[in-house]
Amino acid sequence: MKASETTLKGLLQGERQYLVPLYQRRYSWKRHHLQQLWDDILSLEHADASTTHFLGSLVLAPSPANTPAGVQSWLVVDGQQRLTTLSILLCAIRDHLRNGDPHAAARIDDLYLLNKYAVGHERYTLLPTQADRRSWISLVEHTPDAGGDDLVGQAYNFFRSVLATTDDTEPPLDLARVEQVIVGRLSIVEIAAHADDNVHRIFESLNHTGQRLTQADLLRNYLFMRLTTRADHVYEFQWLPLQNLLDDDQLTQLV
Repeated sequence: MKASETTLKGLLQGERQYLVPLYQRRYSWKRHHLQQLWDDILSLEHADASTTHFLGSLVLAPSPANTPAGVQSWLVVDGQQRLTTLSILLCAIRDHLRNGDPHAAARIDDLYLLNKYAVGHERYTLLPTQADRRSWISLVEHTPDAGGDDLVGQAYNFFRSVLATTDDTEPPLDLARVEQVIVGRLSIVEIAAHADDNVHRIFESLNHTGQRLTQADLLRNYLFMRLTTRADHVYEFQWLPLQNLLDDDQLTQLV
């Protein structure tokens, strides 16, 4: 494994995709997580331009589906909650700017959210698991149903609401500076696994950090570690319906 310090700008720019693998939990950040992140960003916006804030680590592994041509995909083994939340925040800033500064909104799309010339799912710089995918794509594409009741939609609505309040502050919050804080002054340690590393074992070993894995999370990891070509089908038609019907304790008891 290779570790290096980077920023969100360094991660998102270029023809790359960050794919959240099937054994990961759904997006799970709640309001208090979002508020803490927003407070950290505001403190940096008011601080000296050289001040940075360490956000945490991001563990990545090259996708086995990569080919020499096309978008290069990386599996997000750890850090998907932070990466997803920052991407949701960029969506919220883009939409806040859309009417007053459409050029700035389009630039956020092109630099951080989309692979402009790719097609299909490769179009999206971040691609969550199937459980969160529809909600995330609706945000990126700015469809009428964007910002639903799930946690992805709730996070988006939280950031839209706090951004709306900044219009009434004196002086108004400089969103260009906020964007630069998000993409350039949040320090991230990128840990890249080798192609032959066992990413499932790495995922299990990270259970002691962040929001602890539930037994259902570990069961999902154990199952999809043993599935290869059938993983997408089993996840969509068997695991995901169970996950939507049952809470973690019920799912664990059933298994």
